[in-house]
Amino acid sequence: MRCRDLCWLALALVSGTAFAATEVIGPVYPVAEPDMVVWMKERAGSYFTPERLAALEAEKREATHRYAHTPPGTDLPRTTKPVTRWFDPSITVPYDLRDQDGRLIHAAGTTVNPLEWRSLTQRLLFLDGNDEDQVRWAEVQIADGQWQVKPILVAGPPLELGRQWQRHVFFDQQGLLVGKLGIKQLPAIVRQEGMRLQIDEVVP
Repeated sequence: MRCRDLCWLALALVSGTAFAATEVIGPVYPVAEPDMVVWMKERAGSYFTPERLAALEAEKREATHRYAHTPPGTDLPRTTKPVTRWFDPSITVPYDLRDQDGRLIHAAGTTVNPLEWRSLTQRLLFLDGNDEDQVRWAEVQIADGQWQVKPILVAGPPLELGRQWQRHVFFDQQGLLVGKLGIKQLPAIVRQEGMRLQIDEVVP
């Protein structure tokens, strides 16, 4: 086959391929669906206007303010019958406890009482800050001065009472402490007696 025939054959093959690639088999319609990225940006822009963003920021500040001043508390009844119980804070170490240099502090299975290492030097006063009688009772305990006390609310406004009493007022988040100590009524006093904690649920 001569060179000219080869050129014509190549041109025919290319032309056939190009024709097949552009051949219309059926009707062609433009794309109707919107670009999702563009659509989402447009929706976000129309929703998160400067006014809306300012409103969301104000809502966030208000929610934070409410949480700080009146955190969600635990609902416990007021003490009607005084009860005294004891709590042993000892724990059993589940694995070898070592210091940063690898020296063994406590072997697995050892029973450890934290009060052997650090005493409870204050009395813990658990109360419902929404109950006026309990608040007045706590004020008397604080003003007595015979014991160092740490007021701990399970409900109520810790910041407000802190300003009123001119001292730190703590809050038992999610009732973790009263649940651990088994406190069922309020107010309650927790103090150290020997290697145990004495818990007195008292009538305010």
